Amino acid sequence: MKPKSAVLIALIFLIGCTDTRVIEKTGFIRSIAYDAASSKDDDKLLKLTIAIPKSNVKEVLLYTTTAKSSKEARKLFDRQNNRKIVNGQLRQVLFGEKMARRGVWSHIDTLVRDPSIGNRVHVLVVEGDAEKLLSRKLPQGSGVGEYIDDLIRTESKFNEIPNSNLYTFIRDYYDDGIDPVAPLIKESKNSLILTGIALFKKDQYVAKIKPEDMIYFAFLGDSSMNSGDLNMALNNKGGQSEEVALLFISSRRKVNIVSGDTFLRGEKLKVSIDVSVKGSLLEYSGALNLNNDSDQKKLESAMSHKIQEKCQSIITIMQKNKVDSLGIGQYARNLIPYKEWVKLPWENILSEADITVHAHVEIKDYGRLQQ
Repeated sequence: MKPKSAVLIALIFLIGCTDTRVIEKTGFIRSIAYDAASSKDDDKLLKLTIAIPKSNVKEVLLYTTTAKSSKEARKLFDRQNNRKIVNGQLRQVLFGEKMARRGVWSHIDTLVRDPSIGNRVHVLVVEGDAEKLLSRKLPQGSGVGEYIDDLIRTESKFNEIPNSNLYTFIRDYYDDGIDPVAPLIKESKNSLILTGIALFKKDQYVAKIKPEDMIYFAFLGDSSMNSGDLNMALNNKGGQSEEVALLFISSRRKVNIVSGDTFLRGEKLKVSIDVSVKGSLLEYSGALNLNNDSDQKKLESAMSHKIQEKCQSIITIMQKNKVDSLGIGQYARNLIPYKEWVKLPWENILSEADITVHAHVEIKDYGRLQQ
């Protein structure tokens, strides 16, 4: 071997060793969990937990402390470990349910002000204690943070949950025509499970969309959707249940302010939401003969009615809690001067509005049917 080559190899080896030592001495925070330290609403103490993955091992170091602020907690973390803690690899922020109901903005604002934290960090609400979930040992062998990353990525790809991150949460928080949302997650017997969608009123968690209704929330919330599956149970006139499954669905949503700007004069706001859904029939168990065009139309009509029913129930939840998770206010705001908009009691107008959902289902193909 030539002398120059030997020296080069030695330098590369030394640099590699040095980099390894630097990495091992650095604590890259992957997950942060915020919990209320007390059940008292006026108690401002928070319980903060951070998860730091070990290098080359699917294990994490967990640190938990109680403090008045996240910055104070950071100082306490620095004093109890031998690593330099950094935020550059943060992937998710978890808020315990009690903390989320009190309000999360002060903590999100702190994260946003840190230039080392990216705006794609996932924001989730934990049903229960966030620290307990973060310390869970999973039978899959992966760390909780890594598992949540994969879970969010998979489910948001098929529109089962909104892809809520720091950017979307902040955007909707500051927009006076829409309220933020975030996925709900909790521990299950063998793993973790997404349990719905958290609806926020400004920065406070106030209502929940159940997991079986998440796809209908996607129909209402997305102007267009190009992937996903739809499973529903239909009740026919005989009282028997019919199971239907559509694959490769796509949907389009259109919001119309039917009443125009008359809500400025105290008249009831009237809104029409049109939802169109297309998909391929994968499964049907019922009395209809899908070889007949008339029965095919009956099935499409029954599915349309079911979607309308489910979507209306979501609208009812929103109006009851005075939240605008769908951004209806953005459409109303565009009809009037902004100086008039900011004077309106939009929460009350929305809660009393007449919002009607019209759904239309088109089954693109029925598969191979036997005569």
